[in-house]
Parts: sequence; C-alpha cells; structure tokens
Amino acid sequence: MAQHLDPAGSAGHYQGFLLIEQPLPWPADVSQIPELRGVAQLASSARMRLQVVVAADWRHPAPDGQAHDPAGARRLICYRSVQPGWAAPLARCEADAPVSSLAEVAAALVNCAAGATPRAPGAPGTAPEPVDVLVCTHGRRDTCCGTRGTDLVGALLDSPIVASSSAVRLWRTSHTGGHRFAPTVVLLPQATLWAWADLDLLQRVMGGENPVTVVLGRYRGCAVLGPPAHQALERAVLAEIGWPLLRSKRRALDLGNGNFRLETEHAGIWEADVFEGRHVPQPECRTGAALATKHSVEWSVEGLRRVSPA
Repeated sequence: MAQHLDPAGSAGHYQGFLLIEQPLPWPADVSQIPELRGVAQLASSARMRLQVVVAADWRHPAPDGQAHDPAGARRLICYRSVQPGWAAPLARCEADAPVSSLAEVAAALVNCAAGATPRAPGAPGTAPEPVDVLVCTHGRRDTCCGTRGTDLVGALLDSPIVASSSAVRLWRTSHTGGHRFAPTVVLLPQATLWAWADLDLLQRVMGGENPVTVVLGRYRGCAVLGPPAHQALERAVLAEIGWPLLRSKRRALDLGNGNFRLETEHAGIWEADVFEGRHVPQPECRTGAALATKHSVEWSVEGLRRVSPA
C-alpha cells in the first residue's frame, strides 16, 4: 500500500472458476502439475480460472493421523456464469474424483454449472449455500502472498467469518493475480476479488456492512463482469449505490470513444468516461519500485451519471 495503488480493474476476466484440491507444496505454475494438465487445458478452453486449493485448517489433522493421500479422491468445485456477460452469483457444481478421472469429472462439472440455476441465499427449505473464501498463500509464486496470506488464514481460523445466510468454507489457494495487493482474497459465488484483505474487510464484505466507502479502495472487481475498464466503472457505481449493487445482476458495455455503460437489474443504468491513468511500477515482493520490471495500469472514471432509473 506504500505506493497508494488503486486495485480497481485488477480482478482478471473469466467465465468462472474451477477449484481443485491439490496437496502442498505447489510449484510456481500449478498448470504444470502432471495430474492437473488435463484440467488446466479444460479450464483454459472454457475460459475458466483454475485455482488449486487446500482446506485452510492445517491445525487439525485427519482423525486417523494420516496425511492427505495424493492418490486419493480430490474435491472439484466449478463456479460458472450462467449468462455470459452478466455479473451475478455464479452457479456451483462440485464432486469428488480419483486422480485418474480429474479431467473427466471437471468437464462434467463445467457442463453441469453451465445449465444450473444459482439459488438465492437463505431460500426457504434449503440448506445454506456455501460461500467459498479463497486466500492466496502461494509462496512459491510470491513471497508476500506466502507470508501475508498465511497470516490472514491463521487470523481467520482464530476469528471465523460469520455469514447469516451462508456457510463459509475457508481455503488456501494458488496465485490469484495481483500479488502486489497481498493478502488477496476471492469470494465465490460472487466472483469478487479484494486487495490487502484482513478480518475487518472480510466481515464487512460478507455482512454487507455500511458504509461501503470503508472498503471501496480495496475492491479489485468482479471477475465475470468484463475487462479492467468495466470493473473500474462498476467500482465507481458501487460508491454511489453501496452493497445492493453487488446483489444486482449487471453488465458493462463499451460504447466507444472511451464511454462505458453499466446496466443493472435494480440500480438503473450508468455511464461514464473511463480511461487509463497512472502506469505504476510493479516490483517483486519486498523490493523497491526502482527494481520493477513490470508496470500496472490504474483506471480513471470521470463524468459518472445515471442515465436511466431503476
């Protein structure tokens, strides 16, 4: 945070997320894990983000004292947009599979999620739908994620997040992009990404606690909404509408000449000019900006206006 970075627009852009349990340690590029190469190819072709995960609570070993068996069954969870181009809670399908069948089961889950209908939180007569909280702890990819992310997981185990209408599942996960914002968190099925996460941030986001302005500067964006300019516009509208925006179905459109539109189900239609702002050095963890070999782009939003009421 020393560079006063703005994370808006850094969430990546996918049709969904494919999660798969994978015992630690993880290499820097998880797509190169031999048993996951077929799954990685499937995720790429379906425009899904592959995340390997492991249950966060390492403090309580299996009842029989045995370590996780790499040859045993793995949990696969697919979250996918059911209406491409629109941001809304993703549909979820999940299953266990032996290592020999990971690619086949993953393909079935991708198809399952494509035809599923997301359930409303707290729907009568149904068990609470889980919220999956993914904290990047991928130390072999980035040292700051490995240390700060692991510290956050420990804090979350000591003070679990409380969600009134959902069960919360906490996972350690592989690289989510944006390690300059460590610790980084992905929330599913919302498909929202958050920077510099801590206990207070996550409890506010999960509970929709006002005012949204307290956490606005750490919102990276919704990964199924669109590219960075779309995400930057959404954040600007979020500042005006507050938490109800993230519960509204919405899509962003490029109108040309730097003008963008956000259409929402319950919060009206908004337009603004969105353009590239600062180009900021992107150093490696614990190194100075002068040593950076990459740069990231920040986005500016001007002239925000509501052009149609809800």
